[in-house]
Amino acid sequence: MKTFPLEKYGTTRPIQLQVAAYMNGNLAIEMITWEDGCPEPWNTLTVNLTWPCEKDCAFIDTNNNGKEILIWLKKHKLAAPTGRELKSGFCTYPEYRFQEALLREIDPDGYEAYLQV
Repeated sequence: MKTFPLEKYGTTRPIQLQVAAYMNGNLAIEMITWEDGCPEPWNTLTVNLTWPCEKDCAFIDTNNNGKEILIWLKKHKLAAPTGRELKSGFCTYPEYRFQEALLREIDPDGYEAYLQV
């Protein structure tokens, strides 16, 4: 199991990413923390908007994760910005493209299920 350290609220948490798909087929990524050696849901990295995304692309939930999550994505080479943004309510969400090889590595079963939707 691969984890990525996330510094938040004065603590560094090991975060595992779980790959899934939203009902419309868009990429969904959940963040699971392993602070005490047991998995516990931390947050959702992505947000599902009405805009259909290309394969391996997702809008990042900067509303609930803060803009610093974008630095975390870049630091761990998880995803790169596509340059597209979509506004929903009072928030604007950036779209990022994730690396297929990395998604397959961190959650092979979840990635295969995502491809089937």
